[in-house]
Amino acid sequence: MNLKKNVQNKNYYVMNALINSVQLLGRLGADPEVKTTNQGTKVCNTRLATNEYSKNPQGEWVETTFWHTLVLWGKLAEKVEQEAKKGTRLLVHGILTYREYTDTNNIRKEFTEIKVKQLLVLGQAKNGDVVISETVEES
Repeated sequence: MNLKKNVQNKNYYVMNALINSVQLLGRLGADPEVKTTNQGTKVCNTRLATNEYSKNPQGEWVETTFWHTLVLWGKLAEKVEQEAKKGTRLLVHGILTYREYTDTNNIRKEFTEIKVKQLLVLGQAKNGDVVISETVEES
C-alpha cells in the first residue's frame, strides 16, 4: 500500500510540474529590444517563430509559422540582449500568462504571452557546428 501511495504522489508531482508549462524551439523575429524599469530591472518583450509541417489535401508539404510573444526579465533579458539577434535560435521554457487592458478608445485588449523561466541561445559556428550557450534561469 505504501508503494502505491509513493507512485501516486510522484505522478502527482510530475503532472503538477507540467501544469502551465511551455517549451519552444524557434527563431527570433526581430532584434530584441531590452528596456530597464524604474527599479533598474531589465525586461524584454520579443517574438519567437516556430514552424509546423503538414501535408495539404494535394499531398504537398506545407509550412505554417506560429508567432509567440515572449517576456524575459532580469538575467534572461540581459542574455538575450548580449547574445541574440533576429534569426537566432532559442530554446525557451516558461509559463503562459494572460493580461488585458482597455485602451483610450474603450476597446478591451487581451494578450497571451510566455513568461520565460529558462533560456538557451543556440548559435552556429562558422564550421556549421551548433553552439549552445550556458543555460540561464529566472532568478
